[in-house]
Amino acid sequence: MTDLRTVDRLEDLPEPLPEDADFVVVDVIISSTSIVRLLEAGAEYVRPFADVDRALAFKAETGAVLVGEEHGQPVEGFDGSPLPSLVRQRDLDGEPVGILTSNGTRAMDRIGHDRSIFVGSTVNARAVAETLAGRDREAWLVAAGRRGEPVAEDLAGVELIESHLRGECTDDVRSRLADDIENCGTAAWLCDLGFENEVEDLLAFDSSETVPRLRDGVLVAE
Repeated sequence: MTDLRTVDRLEDLPEPLPEDADFVVVDVIISSTSIVRLLEAGAEYVRPFADVDRALAFKAETGAVLVGEEHGQPVEGFDGSPLPSLVRQRDLDGEPVGILTSNGTRAMDRIGHDRSIFVGSTVNARAVAETLAGRDREAWLVAAGRRGEPVAEDLAGVELIESHLRGECTDDVRSRLADDIENCGTAAWLCDLGFENEVEDLLAFDSSETVPRLRDGVLVAE
């Protein structure tokens, strides 16, 4: 079985990071799910950013579409929100895309773009687990958290992937994790904004076979 490690927030990663390991960044609301949906929408690749100016420079150089948020707010100069339902409305076939989020893309930057990084969420948990199981390497499941604090939806995403890896993804586990997500503060915030559909999408566990992987600084489907 894959040698598995989990952390409840980005800041719990060890220093220095292990060299020969896979890292799975789990930022369920919203970076991880958005990246899965961007690739499914036909994006040529998705480049993650932790800095607004670098993202805007990338757009100026390549004509890429930029989606993102900072602390839940729109970013000036970007093309739109990273919410998955809004991503689906865009024609992204063959387009390069840049994404910046408060937590998920920051986690990738912290780990380092030269590392083996995958993107996991509730929607692709089983596919991520199958990918890791086939690689037989040490794997770190990283719940991104928010501003240094663990959040329920990321912990649920990590546990869902882990339960698949351990062959323990029972109906009871799935039901409990769904309850954790439905009752988390971020889900309540989305519902207050009128995006109940986003929460419903997150609860469609294992509905996607897309496993984003960082290659040469950009995310592509594994």
